[in-house]
Parts: sequence; C-alpha cells; structure tokens
Amino acid sequence: MAPVAEENPVPENPDSLNLRESRVSHEDAGERLDSWLAKNHTDFSRSVLRRCIEGGAVTIDGKPILKASRKLNCDEVVVFTPPPPPSVTPLPEDVPLQVLHQDDDILVISKEAGMIVHPAPGAPPEGTLVNALLGHTNEIAEVGESDRPGIVHRLDRETSGVMVIARTNAAHRELSRQFHDREVSKEYLALSHGVPKEPSGQIDLPLARSFTDTKKWTVRHDKDARQAFTAWELKATFPSLRQPISWFHCFPRTGRTHQIRVHLRAIGHPILCDFLYGREKQLDLATLGSQQPTAPLSRHALHAWKLHLRHPVSGTQMRFEAPLPADLLPWWEASEQNRS
Repeated sequence: MAPVAEENPVPENPDSLNLRESRVSHEDAGERLDSWLAKNHTDFSRSVLRRCIEGGAVTIDGKPILKASRKLNCDEVVVFTPPPPPSVTPLPEDVPLQVLHQDDDILVISKEAGMIVHPAPGAPPEGTLVNALLGHTNEIAEVGESDRPGIVHRLDRETSGVMVIARTNAAHRELSRQFHDREVSKEYLALSHGVPKEPSGQIDLPLARSFTDTKKWTVRHDKDARQAFTAWELKATFPSLRQPISWFHCFPRTGRTHQIRVHLRAIGHPILCDFLYGREKQLDLATLGSQQPTAPLSRHALHAWKLHLRHPVSGTQMRFEAPLPADLLPWWEASEQNRS
C-alpha cells in the first residue's frame, strides 16, 4: 500500500497557479465563507470546499482562513486555490472486507488498521477502502463524489473499527446530513497511558491545525479554533503491569480531525503508540508484565467500537459494533474490565 498522509486533506500544490481571486460585493457581505464559495465555484461540492478551507487553501486579504462559518465583509479579497484533481480514477480491487451489515441502501464494515479510507489527490489511488468497496459492489461507483464513492465519514489510517457506507445517492445525502447535524452517535475504545483520578469526565477544548506541523491538530483558543467535545468513561485498568495503562470509553459529540487523540493527550493520557501525539511508536504487552502474553502494538490504539444511526430510508434506529481486532484483543483480555 502506498503511503498517503491522509491527515492533510488539501496537500500543498506548488506547481498549481490556478488561483481564483474574487472581491466580496456589498450584496454578499455577511454571508458564510463556505456558502459564498459554493455559490461562486459551482464546479466543487460544498464538502470539497469545506476541506479546502480547513486545509488552508482559502485566504482573505492574504490571511489563511480555516473556519467555514467565517462571515464575509464587503470588499474583502478571497483567494481560493483549487485542489488538484485525482490523478487516476480509483479502480476495483479484490480486498476482503469484514462486513457487519448490508442491505439495499447501506453497507457497514469494520475497517482494519492501516487502511486509508480514500485516495488522496496526487497519490496513487490504490489499496484504499474505496478500492475495496468498488471491488465489493460496482453500484457504489455512482454514489457521492467520484474519488470517494459511498463515503460519508472517515477514520484515520491507523484507527480500526466500524464505518457505514452509502449504496445509493439518496442514502448518501441522508447519512451525510445525519453526520453533519450530529445525529449519529459514535463510541470509541482508546488504550492510553495513566489512570485517571475520576471514573468519567468531559473534555471541552477547541481544536485547530498546528502552526508548526500541518499534519497535527492542537488545542487552541483563538478565533480559528473549532468547538470539540469528548465525554469519556474509565472502562478498564491493568492491575499488574509495570506502568499504569487504562482503557478509555470515549463518546465524541463533534467530529474534528484527530479529536480523541488530541483530547486525551491534552488531559495527560496520550494513546499508546500514537506516532503524532504519543510517547512511543511500538510496544509489546509482554515487556510490561512477566505473566503477560506477547502482543506487539505498532499503531495508535484507537478503535471505533460502536455506531448508532437511523437507517437513511426506513428511519429505523440501528446500532453496530465492531469487535476488537487481533492486535488489541490481548490487551483487552489482560485488563480488569469495569464493563457497563
């Protein structure tokens, strides 16, 4: 699988001079940036434009603007750098998928760690979840955006767990709306350093892209930061390891990039083996206790455990659960569970 930095949705494109510059009219003053861009650049969907904004591809009077909701003022100069088109249309690949549910409108899978959700612009469109989906069913090719057919949400490359995919355009529109309106409930399991003093808590810290590393997000309290909220419960501890480690049961109420990873680090409990925000790149359970089995871990220990949503056609409430993968299961079995 070719390495793709999915953390940066709008990669730098130094060879592109296709800048689009416009001045805000008196009639458009007070309009949201994303709405104004969608009206003036109809060749891009609003979701693409929103990713461009968050990736720093839009400036106002020479300053990058990272908030889609930013209100425009009369005579401001907006410069938009369009993303490069995908180099090649994603092709079907015969890649096994762990299917949790399937009907005429949706497909629910458990994504494996290490799989990128969709091709990134300028990178080979191979080995991604999109390729596997196209190999699973041809009909998804016509659903949603051409470079990410069927996709309504995503997980980081190294995050495993449950995802829902739309199989029709009607389902794509309705699921996208549910995610946008925060009607979808998500639950994660995170294996983190330390043991919290309280059994539960809430993290209400706004996030924005790091000034020093565009792959990272960080807690910021300026006007460009976006609200981010994560509730958590202590799920399990390890009674006999040489260093304190805990399982956190996380309930994100917003869906910011790297939200749980940054939030847990912010309260002093970074996720194990998180190469961007953690303390180590790999760890073996056997090195932490003489009676523990060999269980090497070489990716951040975050698993999208459960997903609650309404069926996009019938409206039925649905709940899906992705079992823990093989690399995390020994750590779960070695812990002392406080299961609810």
